[in-house]
Amino acid sequence: MELFSIAAQTSTPQEAEHYKRLVSEANQVLHTKYKSLDISCTIHEDMMLWRCREDDPRFFKGNQLQQVYDTAAKTLAEYILQEKEQQLVEKILEDDFDFPDPEEHEQILKHCRMILENNPELSESWNRRSDMLVQSIKQCLSERPLLHVDGFLTFRSRTYIKELREIVEYAVDEFLMDRQYEEFVGMLKYFVYFQQPQVPLVHVIHKGGQDLQLLDEDLNPLEYRYDEGVVVERLDQQDLQMEDAVVTTLISVSPAKIVIHTREPQMAVIRTLTQIFEQRIEICRYCPDCHAYFRETGKI
Repeated sequence: MELFSIAAQTSTPQEAEHYKRLVSEANQVLHTKYKSLDISCTIHEDMMLWRCREDDPRFFKGNQLQQVYDTAAKTLAEYILQEKEQQLVEKILEDDFDFPDPEEHEQILKHCRMILENNPELSESWNRRSDMLVQSIKQCLSERPLLHVDGFLTFRSRTYIKELREIVEYAVDEFLMDRQYEEFVGMLKYFVYFQQPQVPLVHVIHKGGQDLQLLDEDLNPLEYRYDEGVVVERLDQQDLQMEDAVVTTLISVSPAKIVIHTREPQMAVIRTLTQIFEQRIEICRYCPDCHAYFRETGKI
């Protein structure tokens, strides 16, 4: 009796070799557990056919068949995640979204790859998608032991494809937000470039995270300005009102020089200020003006 017959169409020699290796490893596992299985993997042009037979009636008395299906399903899930998933994501992007610019298209796919990669930080997403595929494949094999991988992905993996579509939608949103941010920063840079300095110096004390404090040249606190004539708006999903107020105030007072006192120059808020005010920015990691503050807060 044929336990399963699985056809997979590979698109490159590298993909075919990878699939063949995964199947070979699975076959070794199955042969170790069940010596009487007749397992083969044959290649016809770009189609690979993985077959498994068992003619001993005693094999079907326990749960061995489900264990065989489990091994086959895990092998196929790994193959799909590693070889087919990127193709599926690209097709979703092409079919459901309008980004004809190749550079924009590639940037969105880059966001997708970062989410889809199997790394420790995102392993929960990877494992969830793998479980979806394993359960669906086992269900298909239990109903009918003939399975074509591409047909399965088209007609029998709706939950998995829905998750991929949500990932693409998230990547598109991230891309649009990044583009908005770059356009917004560019507008502010242009505004600042043509603005005449009104005060010689402003100190920015970076307390940590998004928390900033503005001081004048005499180290007295500056009053925050919410100038309605300057468009400063949130461009992400977090509350950055402090950052908005700082940018608005700095643009309003237009200092010739801005000294940012920070122990975390890599933070996004520092990069934003540096992008907007460019040559007017000086980063200070240690000086007498900020030494006392950072010593009190334990940042030195």
